Amino acid sequence: MKFSFDADLDYQRQAIDAVTGLFRCQEVMASEFTVHAHPAAHAGLQGFSDHGYGNMLRLDPETILTNLHEVQNRNGLAPEPSLDSMNFTIEMETGTGKTYVYLRTIYELNQLYGFTKFMVVVPSVAIKEGVETSIRMLREHFGALYGNPPMNFFQFDGSNPSRVRSFATSPSIEIMIVTVAAINKRANKIYQPAEDLDFEVPADLIRDTSPIIIVDEPQSVYGDAGAGKKKGAGRSALEGFNALATLRYSATHHKADKANLVYRLDAIAAYENQLVKQIEVDSLITSASGTTPYAKLLGVTRGRGGAITARVEVDVEQGNEIKRKAVTVDTTARSNLADVTGRDLYKNLTVVAINAAPGQESIAFDTVAQPLKVGDSIGAEVSIDERARQMIAQIIRQHLRKEQEFAVHGRDIKVLSLFFVDSVAKYREYGPEGEALPGTYARIFEDEYVRIASEPEFNTLLGGCAAEDVAKEAHQGYFSVDRRKGGAEVLVDTKETTDKGRQQAGLAYEQIMRDKVGLTTPGTPIRFIFSHSALQEGWDNPNVFQICVLRNMGTDRWRRQSIGRGLRLCVDGSGNRVRGFDVNRLTVIANESYEEFADRLQREMADDLDIQFGLITVDGFARLSFKAEDGTVTPVGSAAAQTLYQALLYEGYIDAKGKVQESLRQAVQTGDADLIKTVSGSLDSEAATKAVLGLIKRLAKPIDVKKAGERIPVPLVQERLDSPEFQELWSRIQHRTEYRIEVDEADLREAMVKALRSMLPVPKRRGEWITRRVERIDQSGLTAQTAETRRADVIYADSEDLPDILSVLADRTQLTRATLAHVLTESGTLGQFRANPQAYIDQVARQLNVTKADFLVKGLRYELVDASRPDADRRYALSLLREADVAGYTGPGGNIVSDTEGNAVSFEQKSVYRYLVVDSATEREFALALLHRPEVKTFVKLPSSFTIPTPLGRYNPDWALTVERADGSRYIVFETKGVNELELLRATEKGKVASARIHFETVRHGVGIYDLEYEVVNGIEAATAVMERDAQL
Repeated sequence: MKFSFDADLDYQRQAIDAVTGLFRCQEVMASEFTVHAHPAAHAGLQGFSDHGYGNMLRLDPETILTNLHEVQNRNGLAPEPSLDSMNFTIEMETGTGKTYVYLRTIYELNQLYGFTKFMVVVPSVAIKEGVETSIRMLREHFGALYGNPPMNFFQFDGSNPSRVRSFATSPSIEIMIVTVAAINKRANKIYQPAEDLDFEVPADLIRDTSPIIIVDEPQSVYGDAGAGKKKGAGRSALEGFNALATLRYSATHHKADKANLVYRLDAIAAYENQLVKQIEVDSLITSASGTTPYAKLLGVTRGRGGAITARVEVDVEQGNEIKRKAVTVDTTARSNLADVTGRDLYKNLTVVAINAAPGQESIAFDTVAQPLKVGDSIGAEVSIDERARQMIAQIIRQHLRKEQEFAVHGRDIKVLSLFFVDSVAKYREYGPEGEALPGTYARIFEDEYVRIASEPEFNTLLGGCAAEDVAKEAHQGYFSVDRRKGGAEVLVDTKETTDKGRQQAGLAYEQIMRDKVGLTTPGTPIRFIFSHSALQEGWDNPNVFQICVLRNMGTDRWRRQSIGRGLRLCVDGSGNRVRGFDVNRLTVIANESYEEFADRLQREMADDLDIQFGLITVDGFARLSFKAEDGTVTPVGSAAAQTLYQALLYEGYIDAKGKVQESLRQAVQTGDADLIKTVSGSLDSEAATKAVLGLIKRLAKPIDVKKAGERIPVPLVQERLDSPEFQELWSRIQHRTEYRIEVDEADLREAMVKALRSMLPVPKRRGEWITRRVERIDQSGLTAQTAETRRADVIYADSEDLPDILSVLADRTQLTRATLAHVLTESGTLGQFRANPQAYIDQVARQLNVTKADFLVKGLRYELVDASRPDADRRYALSLLREADVAGYTGPGGNIVSDTEGNAVSFEQKSVYRYLVVDSATEREFALALLHRPEVKTFVKLPSSFTIPTPLGRYNPDWALTVERADGSRYIVFETKGVNELELLRATEKGKVASARIHFETVRHGVGIYDLEYEVVNGIEAATAVMERDAQL
């Protein structure tokens, strides 16, 4: 198979033209200089010397700046105010052909202007090997496009200084590839006199050629934080080579180092236009046992005042269930996890230290030996090896599905899957005699491959071969290689920080690049690749469809980098590029939830692209791309973006910081014509308007966050409080009661045993793989949809670590241990406890509480508080209303009843409170109806301090109101619930409502106020029926 290349991709052509346009009006010419001959090459010829050929620029800075402005205007970029350097920036997302573009730019610059000397500087051995491989693969393609001009290339590594002579003396295209490690120290051989050069210094010859320097990944080459910062060794070294111009290519330039930007194709535009693969994320969701204290460090934050906090994932008690959620802890008020979670299980976990140093974030607990780094956990229900097994099995399953899908549709496309591991020993071990043995992950892979490939869904892919044989041939490891004495090669962990490390890594990259075409050829056996996480840069094979990182993610900026290894569009068996998300979908098997993955990926992208997700910005509009009428991908551009931003600001749709205002949300929801007119008036095409309106719609989606600035106090209306109508109402609801319960314990136990026997069986504790597909990446962030869920049989590490069930249930049901022991034993359900401890406890607690609530209400009796007691014990005082601290939030997202303009509605003509704070849409509608019903003379939303004691906890009714009827006034207490049937309420709520009904009946008959009623309704229609019915005697 041989790769074929498309010469007519518009976005690549635009990137090439952006660079060549800088030199418009340049004549074809070269500079010449003298190179001394090497004596051995011309023995006896005194004074012989060679001609050197270099690049020559005849344009003055003003012309270059004019050309730069034309290029920037054409590509929708903000123009530079001045030409401060000959460094030019090209931003291209990983996978869109950056190497192709800069190599073709070399040919284009040679054809147009005669430039011949080019120096490609890369940050690592991996990229150096990749560039050379690309040059070899593209040579024939470029030759056909440009008439086969002579072209020579070489890698400079210090061992071949004589090659620099031919670089300097050749009139042909010359490309020197060099790593920054070979030029960033004065001791490097490139700066030392070389005997092969008649003791000339290689760097001096290179300087004489005035090369055009191409920097691949400058943020890694320069070794600093960007222009204006302290110069790194790489940047300083490049400044010493007398470059005619420096072209910097990357997807992730430093924010402060994007001067003279001439072309931009970022992650947002690439994804929107399907120039890279679609991303989907598979996450393993497991069931917490609730039996051990689990804690996972998610992140560390240093606040503006220097206060350090940590986000920790824990199991908290919510209602009657245990839920896993993130909480914020510190070393002071929120240090003990038992206080934070409400669970005694965590009482021995107290935060003693939090480290916020970048790259070293961690948290220390008093009873845990080692601090947890970001991503580390304790008490996890699944062991590291079991999670790895699940991840390996999932990538095998996804891989085989992809192969099957391509086979069904007749697509001749080789599928590759890539594992990144952090230790060679996990893949390859060595015996006492040095013999190679499979490591843990290799053994797991072969076992899982045999199991899954033998399933009916996939066994046709085996082609009659034994699954065991296919499994052994299907995987290969690519790691750094240490060549030992006797020629033996041993895989090792290494880093490119030493000469030996770079040499060892180089051997691995040679394998990767040498096998690139073979790996992509359909029918070849190797389909699963294991490689060291440190070698990620070497992996950019277009047919990688699945990536799995078998290590803790932590805060490492691995997500964009790892995804980048598989973003390139795939090729078929003929070497042709295949386009479209229907084929090109990259599945990332993540060792974290989708939410964690997406959050950190979004942060990485925001940092790399220097954008603020969720805000409307000039740059966000400028980089938004759309398809023009001629089909080309076109950015909105800087000038139009600036005009549009100012128009939105002027109309009040955004504030000075770009934050979406409520007026914009309303305009988006109603399709307001004025908004459409504002947008279209700033742009010059219907396609651009459609793209911008789509982005604004995503940025202006409704939110529930309430701003502190909108919080207002709710004043008491004294006039209404003193009114006769309200005084009459209060005189009826002011009476307090006490309760007592008569329950037969034997009957209660029998009912509980019956309830447990009739409950549904507890499901076996399993895991679940959830696949989330990223549908869009834009200024509003990542948008994903769930594409698939699949059960996973997980072996839980804590399955034998069962809790003291009697203590747990006693705490959650308030029953005695003796009663619980009897009920559990007699029910015959204890066997389900081991299958799923937490689910069993939750279900049993729920059933017991329901049964208990029914029994308590049946045996419940209320009595008025004895008349001999103080008045404060016998009546609810009006001071409850005066002392209540009532406040809320206005606006459509607030909890104060507001009008369509977001202004608080005044209720003072009927209510003792000027505004009403409600808990739901049902209550809001109810309040407005009461305000406009003429028969309702006065009403009050009862404050939270007005509570009725019940055996199930204190109960706060919602409303009390006076209704004027022809037959006299009626006084009604309403509870509003958003359900149609009382039976649909939770057991506790239903029990409290039943208790309240008995309370008010006791007041009616005990005090003799028969015009007082209590009802539960689901809205104003049901309440109207109550208000209109005959009085209840």
